[in-house]
Amino acid sequence: MKPLEVAAPAPAAARPLYWVRVSFTVLVCLLAWAWLLRHAQFDALGAQAAQVPAWGWLAAGAALLAGHSLRAVRLQRDWRHLAHVRWWECLRLVLTHNAMVLMLPLRAGEAAYLMAVRRQWGVGWGAAGIALLRWRLQDMAVLGMLAVLLLLPLPLWQRLAGAVLAAGALHFLLPPVWRWLARRAGGGSGAVGEVADPWKGLAVSAGNWSLKVLANGCLLAALAGLPLLDAWRAALGGELAGVQPLQPPAGLGTYEGGVWLAAGAAPDAVGLVVSAALAVHAFSLAVALGAAAVAQLRLPGSKLREESPS
Repeated sequence: MKPLEVAAPAPAAARPLYWVRVSFTVLVCLLAWAWLLRHAQFDALGAQAAQVPAWGWLAAGAALLAGHSLRAVRLQRDWRHLAHVRWWECLRLVLTHNAMVLMLPLRAGEAAYLMAVRRQWGVGWGAAGIALLRWRLQDMAVLGMLAVLLLLPLPLWQRLAGAVLAAGALHFLLPPVWRWLARRAGGGSGAVGEVADPWKGLAVSAGNWSLKVLANGCLLAALAGLPLLDAWRAALGGELAGVQPLQPPAGLGTYEGGVWLAAGAAPDAVGLVVSAALAVHAFSLAVALGAAAVAQLRLPGSKLREESPS
């Protein structure tokens, strides 16, 4: 089976909107950092962090790593029709990709997935891109459903009804849109397993984001004294702010702003909530980047393909 190939993307500087996006990203970065420096109570961070017992941090870290582990299983299954790759190696690729997305602006780190899949499984740009697109569409669907359930200012039964209606709309609207995207990317040749199914792997996206919101929400509840449901809303707000494309490095400032907006806390509690959000954000980054660094270690018998795809 011949890997899919499409023309390599033009250099970033050659794209007409590139510098516009860079300028807006710098502006967002400056505004987010100015807001963060104004409201964060850095002297209270240590005291807040000490309120959480060690087992609480460990449990939250385990939940975050479990989400990455699920994604590694998905990566392994997405490409198993081409070659079997050990779960540990898939986890290394997932963690490296995640670290690059976190640290590079304009979500440029997404290219790490494309390059890793091309090198490991020998597929073309089209196949790698359509697989990544499916991941991100499902992430958007899951975050949207969680937003309907947690963030809409409606009674619970209305939020549940809205989630059901949204799920029904996605069920009918996404498949034809997905088939059109797959055809444009050349997915019909079969290099991407089960490319016609836009829902393949959805459970992994749901599990990953649910674990992340639950873990970070529990930490926010402990650090800021928020009710648990409000803390989960706040954690979801941070994640929604963190997936928009105009990001400062590591999402610093935008994540905290999303937490504060979704928490619905009183104006006099801004400093407490923002400081707690900063602590949770720093912890999440430490887990993600630390795990990515550890994953670079080669276990006995592990081997990655080094040759470039032809």
